[in-house]
Amino acid sequence: MNMKYVFVLVIAIAAIAEGAEYTVGDDMGWMVPPTPDYYASWVSKYYFVENDTLVFNFEQGIHDITVLTKEDFDACNMKNPLFQSPEPGEVSVMASDTFYFTCSFGQHCANGQKFAIYFASAPLPPSPSPCPSESAIADQSTESRPFKFVSAKMGNELGRFGLN
Repeated sequence: MNMKYVFVLVIAIAAIAEGAEYTVGDDMGWMVPPTPDYYASWVSKYYFVENDTLVFNFEQGIHDITVLTKEDFDACNMKNPLFQSPEPGEVSVMASDTFYFTCSFGQHCANGQKFAIYFASAPLPPSPSPCPSESAIADQSTESRPFKFVSAKMGNELGRFGLN
């Protein structure tokens, strides 16, 4: 095999493993949008996969990051959030599914500060490795969580949470 192609393949595999980083709302950041469909339009511009990271930029005390079930998201019901952070930060998504983000302050959700986002399965690079044993698969399932939140303020991982 030509070494040039091997090098390109290694770079491509590394990029897949790290995931991409997206600033929610691009330059506007995370705030009450100028139109209710602003964040839905923002989501539609990109293709998200597992291991991608969403960066939430906002002024602390004015907004937050809240993850809801679909039902609570549709109704802007903040009574039972699956996850909530009062500070800006990064959310790395480590599972293929649809997730529902909003802000729990005042009428922010009702005014369009929310989005549903689907993360596709990350493409798997070809591997000559044998399939893992059933016990290895069971061990992995207890450790996996679909999110990792990293505080922008603290610069460290605050914790992982599962959404089942």
